[in-house]
Amino acid sequence: MNRRLTLALIATTLSLLSAGAFAQYTGPGATHAVTTVAEARAQRDDQPVVLRGTLVARIGHERYRFKDATGEIDVEIDDKDLPSHQAVSATTVVELHGEVDTHRFKPTDIDVEYVAVVPAH
Repeated sequence: MNRRLTLALIATTLSLLSAGAFAQYTGPGATHAVTTVAEARAQRDDQPVVLRGTLVARIGHERYRFKDATGEIDVEIDDKDLPSHQAVSATTVVELHGEVDTHRFKPTDIDVEYVAVVPAH
């Protein structure tokens, strides 16, 4: 009986330790599949997303309206996260890396952690 318990504990410990080996970098520069606005609206809270489209309007302090081919969604971008070396207009294609932010009484929005200007082809 002790041998089985010992083997079970060793197996559990090894499986927990190996979980870290599968961790991946998820910050800026990591490759993520681009998500559409329609897909982002259906995601759960804190789900990482990458959106590609345009910032069509500034709607408040650090709040913007983002648009892609599937719709529009409000996004929150800290001033420090906007590209300082390049102007961003309503026609500039950007890629937003962030997380879905769901709320009980207001629409889902995106908390942006990183903004990249997509070069024109």
